[in-house]
Amino acid sequence: MTGIEHTPALRVSDADRNGTLRRLHNAVALGLIDIGEFEERSAQVSAARMRPELDVLVDDLPGPGAIVSSATDRVELRGWLGSLRRQGEWTVPTRLALVRRVGSVDLDLASARFAGPVVVIELDLVRGSLDLRLPEGASASIDDVTVYGGSARDRRKDAPAEGTPHVVLTGRVVLGSVNVRGPKRPLLRRR
Repeated sequence: MTGIEHTPALRVSDADRNGTLRRLHNAVALGLIDIGEFEERSAQVSAARMRPELDVLVDDLPGPGAIVSSATDRVELRGWLGSLRRQGEWTVPTRLALVRRVGSVDLDLASARFAGPVVVIELDLVRGSLDLRLPEGASASIDDVTVYGGSARDRRKDAPAEGTPHVVLTGRVVLGSVNVRGPKRPLLRRR
């Protein structure tokens, strides 16, 4: 034996593919790749069977924790005590920062217009919660949310791995919760 061992490449799972797609969505939000390159790489993600085939698609991109560091359309909503609610027709910027202390945030994006195909929501919530409603067909990533004494959940059934818009939640929640839900359904159609 020469001491050189051959390690076979591992097959990828649907979870591996979804993780790679989330990194590609984040890269669009960061402006590192354009929509055309995103679509090209996404098609290759679906066809990938082995780990090296996925790795090559994101090797030139920052890791999962990267967020946008500069943009002209960043909106920051701050507050102490009480609640904040946005609903109806409003324009969601590509970056939205929520800084709340002892209070809740209710964002209903079901009827909103989006400034871009990817929205990054930066969280800094202490003793507060976020209830996020997404439109039909939207996707969300809560993988970059750090929770201390609380929870972060996507409560939608059969939530799409990739959709438009794609909402990336990042940041921290201390003694609070994040709940992602789909659009409200009429009372007669709820099940």
